[in-house]
Formats: sequence, C-alpha cells, structure tokens
Amino acid sequence: MLISDTKEMLRQIALVDNRKVMPETIEAWHNIIGGIPFEIAIQALKMAQQDSTIRYLEPRNIISWSKEAAFRLDRDKPKVAEAIHGSPQPRCREHNELILSCGPCCKLLQGYEHDNGQTGIDAYAKSQVYA
Repeated sequence: MLISDTKEMLRQIALVDNRKVMPETIEAWHNIIGGIPFEIAIQALKMAQQDSTIRYLEPRNIISWSKEAAFRLDRDKPKVAEAIHGSPQPRCREHNELILSCGPCCKLLQGYEHDNGQTGIDAYAKSQVYA
C-alpha cells in the first residue's frame, strides 16, 4: 500500500470518529499496515468499523481483520471459466448437428469403435461423418 492510500484510509476513519490526522499519524500507521494491499485494507477497515467490540480504531484492528477481508474479497470475485483447449466439436454432414447431439451418428460411431478401435474411429469419422 502506498502512503497516499494510508492517508486516504485515515481520512475515512477521521470522518467517523473525528480524530486529528497529522503527517506523523499517517507515517506511524503506514509503518504498521503499509504491507497490506490497499483493497484488503479497505475491506478490513469496513469490517473493523462494523465490529461492535472495537471502540477506537487502531492499526492492529486493520491487521486482525485483514485475513478475513482477503478471504471475503477472494470469495466474492467472479469465477472465470478456464479456457478449453482443442478444436470445437464438429458437426455431422447428414444432419448438421453437433456430433455429440446427433443420435444416429453417435450410434453409427459407437458400433464402428468396437470393430476398429479408437484410431480407426477417428479416421472414419473425419472422412465419413464430420462436415
């Protein structure tokens, strides 16, 4: 976290409890909580301010809530689906359906696999079934 981020946090804290924020106060707080990423520190600040057992906010309160804040931020991030590598599912020539959705073609390929093995079915499907 940058010292300007610490200053912004202390400005937000001062809005609630009317404390005097001097340059020395900012530096002291930054020396204690400066290693916490700003996003996590802000979330920890919100959580500490909601904690009914904390009467006057101190840097240790931010530190004690930072682990839970990091967990919540991570949990609330939207999950990005992993990209699937490989070629898209082919369509069958006869029905123009995705190959796994086309019942007649799946049935044809299933019977062919038992007779010719996996490599044989791939070659047959590419030459006779896929569009």
